[in-house]
Amino acid sequence: MFERPWLQDNIWSNFLKFNYTYISTRQWPLCLGIIALVLAVSMFFLRKFLRDKKLYEGFFSDKVYVFDYKKASDWIALLAVIAGIVFTEVYILSLDNSLFENYDLMAINTTRTMRYGLVASFDYIRVIPLGSWYLSSLYAITQNIIIIKIFVLFQTMLAAWALSAFFNYIPVARKLWMIAILLVMPTLLQTANIIFPERDMIIALMLGLIFARKYCKTHQIKWAAAFLLFANIAFYTKETCIIFYFGIVLTSLFYNIVNQKIVMRSFLKPWKIIQIMPLEFLLGLSLLGYTIIFSAMQNGTNFYLSANTQTLMQQLKTYHLELILMGLAVGIAIYRLVKFYNEKNNPMFRSGLLVGAVCTAIMVVAVFKLSPSTPHLAGKSYYMLTSTIFVLAYIFEHLNNKKLWGILCVLLLLYSIPADIAFHKQNKGVYYREVAEYMAEHTSPKTVNPIFILEGPYVTKTLWQWIVETWSTAYRYYFNDRVFVIKSDVHYLDRSIVQKLRLFNNIPLIYFPLVPQALPVKGDWLIINKENQTTKAVNMRKEYKDKLVYENALFEVYEPK
Repeated sequence: MFERPWLQDNIWSNFLKFNYTYISTRQWPLCLGIIALVLAVSMFFLRKFLRDKKLYEGFFSDKVYVFDYKKASDWIALLAVIAGIVFTEVYILSLDNSLFENYDLMAINTTRTMRYGLVASFDYIRVIPLGSWYLSSLYAITQNIIIIKIFVLFQTMLAAWALSAFFNYIPVARKLWMIAILLVMPTLLQTANIIFPERDMIIALMLGLIFARKYCKTHQIKWAAAFLLFANIAFYTKETCIIFYFGIVLTSLFYNIVNQKIVMRSFLKPWKIIQIMPLEFLLGLSLLGYTIIFSAMQNGTNFYLSANTQTLMQQLKTYHLELILMGLAVGIAIYRLVKFYNEKNNPMFRSGLLVGAVCTAIMVVAVFKLSPSTPHLAGKSYYMLTSTIFVLAYIFEHLNNKKLWGILCVLLLLYSIPADIAFHKQNKGVYYREVAEYMAEHTSPKTVNPIFILEGPYVTKTLWQWIVETWSTAYRYYFNDRVFVIKSDVHYLDRSIVQKLRLFNNIPLIYFPLVPQALPVKGDWLIINKENQTTKAVNMRKEYKDKLVYENALFEVYEPK
């Protein structure tokens, strides 16, 4: 019942319908088109300065390391990368291969996309219209979770290639070990799921920087345009990228001020600054465009930001590994700044990468205090992924002592693999699927089957609403021959639900009816999460103990009578 065919029926018609939904809902194509036009016109007027070969000398190291087929160390490092990719695929395939795997897959956004195509996130909550853009096409072709996870493997391999292609100024063995470790670090591995846009972000970031390097060596405007294109793709895929690019621009500006290419009176003549920093100016225009769009869409407190905040101590606990690595990288950078400072080498894409990573970390931890709070994401550190990539790269570039970077590799592996295993054990989707299988066997396709759900002891009403909603959407997706009514002691007609109702008139095709009800009544199935030890849950167990018909490690199911 929960296994989907390898390929969908009516692929072509679904492909057109799903992509029409993606392109036509909300105004993101128009807004991004205006930004692209502004950048194109600006590049036209700045073409003379962009072609100036004196401006961007020394942006990148001339060192390029290539794989040496005669070196055992290069082969061993390559095998480590392959092992990291295999580990990723085994990890995700060993989870529950259905929508019951986690709450995000069960939720309305996933099932809605599988029926109608992706609705781009471009509203007061999030501005990432290019995040997971491929889902409209992918779901039109297949909705088999195993096939989709194979696609995730392809994305992971492409991201690994992009990392390798950009960081080719790091000796091959060190670079490949860095990528292998990144693949198994919880920071990245925890995103190995179809709902996350992080792999798209990595690919866009790296391709943009590759084109930036090509531009700085050739001064051909087409490569500058390609850099700006992929930079914009990156931060319209994941919001935190905007902070990273801001750090790069800030570094370049500071460098020019320190070396007196820009002085105080220069700010009275902005055109002079633009002549010195045309590429940075264009990148700044992109950042400004995003900021204007994001600000214009806010209508009060941002729900997404406020829902993911934690205290500083919680932040330090969540991001301790990433922050330790950042401290090491900053220490190396300070040492090198004091000993090897060279005013001829603009650090925009050298130290600037590290500064961008540090700026991102500061904003995530100290300003926005971002940390996932939903049960299946709690404790995961993927908000620091952008920072971690460039922090690791900086460390592996400059830690030349083989023993030291070898010890670092061992320590990171000894930390990451047990942490991955611990997170794997926290995934409880199999128990949700087992309950669904039981319901499939013991409910009638000819009647309405009411289920009263008493979920886990989650602290906020909004979170509880969302979790119970996921039951409804997953059951509606899989149970085509049955009618369920999902009941809970949570009121549902809040603003988010009303907006969803407005978006689609045929909302019943996405989830079963949701009924707020204080207690189960005669005829209701009762499902209780064992982790819920509230007084209400304990009393219900006592009241219905003689009606228990099924249980697994997480749930108890009581039969209606």
